[in-house]
This record gives sequence, structure tokens and C-alpha cells, in this order.
Amino acid sequence: MKALANETVANKLLPIRRVLVAVDLSDRSEATALYAAEIAKRFDARLAIVHVYEPVPICEYVSESTLTVIEKEREDLEELLGQLARKIQNTGVSCSPVFMIGAPAEQISALAREMDADLIVTAIHQPTILGRLFNLDIATLILHRAPCPVLICPDKSRLDERRLILADQPVGAGRVNPRFAG
Repeated sequence: MKALANETVANKLLPIRRVLVAVDLSDRSEATALYAAEIAKRFDARLAIVHVYEPVPICEYVSESTLTVIEKEREDLEELLGQLARKIQNTGVSCSPVFMIGAPAEQISALAREMDADLIVTAIHQPTILGRLFNLDIATLILHRAPCPVLICPDKSRLDERRLILADQPVGAGRVNPRFAG
């Protein structure tokens, strides 16, 4: 009974009715979408799963076969997004897929404004040093453009890898004590 009372208080204090989950349709997308679906389920919120296709800039040497390949890739990504949405719907969450074309951070932020999203959920991909230098991680760009709170899910496989490394090293400045890590 106490858990139910706490859940009711949480819903009144932090009303989350629309959740947008941004996925890149990589291997980790399903885990990110399921995480967002669990949040949506707890708040009885609607979920939109969005993928933004960023086509490669085409130069003047375009042939019909190049356009056919690009169109086929877009169709395959739309089908993957639909499959992911069906998996989420099977968990009992009201969910709709949204396929967009353009710059991912801008399109996701615009969609969040348009649908009046209360929360954006996405994943971070631990970019390389060059990626951080040139600000290539989409999650960071979304965070800076979003009209609502953004929850960025870390790459758990990379976290587990780091925890294993830290467990073998002495605890000191800048190190996480393995007893308290996750």
C-alpha cells in the first residue's frame, strides 16, 4: 500500500505523459527503448520511438543505382523501427514509431517541442577522443537543444568493462571503489 501511495505522489509531482525515445537502430536500441517503455509504463505515459535518418551528402556524381541503394537503406531502417515499436507495444505500452530525415539532434528536439514531450530518453555511445573533440555524440547535442529533460543511458557493456579494470586497481584519487560501483 505504501508503494502505491509513493507512486501516486510521484505522478502528481512529476507528471510524465509523453516520452520520446531516440534510437539509432543499433544493437543497443532495443535496450534503450525497453528502458524508456518501463518509464512510460510506470507513469502511464505514451511513448514515441524516433529514428532520424541522416542521409550521406550526395555529390554531383550520382547515379540511379546510388539513389536505389540509399532508398533501400531508408526502407530497411523504417522496417527495423516498426519491428522495434511492435516489440515495445507487446509489453503493453502505447507506442508509435516516428521516422524522420535530417540532422538527428535538431529533428529530435523539434519533435519533442511539437509533441510537447515531458522526457527524452536516448543512449550515449562513448565517442572516441576525436568524436568528443568535434562534438559528434548525438546524445550530447540532443541534451543541449532539448525543450525538456533528457535521460542519457550509458553503454552498459563499456561500464562493465571499466568496472572490471577498476576492480584490479587500487582505490585512489579518481578511482571508483568497486564496492560502491553500480
